[in-house]
Amino acid sequence: MIRFRLYFDKDQETKWLNQMVSDGWALKGFFAGFYSFERCEKGEWIYQIDFGDHAYHVSDEYRELMTDLGIEIVALWGFWIILRKRAADGPFELYTDTESMIGHYRKILKMFMGVIALELICFLVEVIGGVTGTGIAWGFAVLIAVLTAACGRAAFKMQKVISRLEAEKNGIEQ
Repeated sequence: MIRFRLYFDKDQETKWLNQMVSDGWALKGFFAGFYSFERCEKGEWIYQIDFGDHAYHVSDEYRELMTDLGIEIVALWGFWIILRKRAADGPFELYTDTESMIGHYRKILKMFMGVIALELICFLVEVIGGVTGTGIAWGFAVLIAVLTAACGRAAFKMQKVISRLEAEKNGIEQ
């Protein structure tokens, strides 16, 4: 089975993948928003999503650590790393302390800010193309504006999560 979804929120994506496996569908691959699933025992896996240091690559040390922990790398897409572990092997959490969670979300926020900056430059180039007479440029400008807004929304959510975690770390009630 193949499903198409675009997620800009790794927590929502993780939740959806774990819902799919609870319905008996295990992720077997991912490419550009297309998730490929195969039948499995309901609840057989637990999924987590990590954020790597390099696009489309993880180090040998990372692979070895995951293997040693009984964790399988299902897919790499950009900086996203989709992981799974057999539910029978116990809980699966990548970041268990507040400080490591804050660092994790800050890395994601930094990536979104870089993408937003790049998309704004592309948007301006398309607007200039539209003004100078290239009609199709307006269509691309709208598409880029929508992507920029989605990344902006995701960055805002990441900042809220970071703020909540920092308040929690400092013992401040929200």
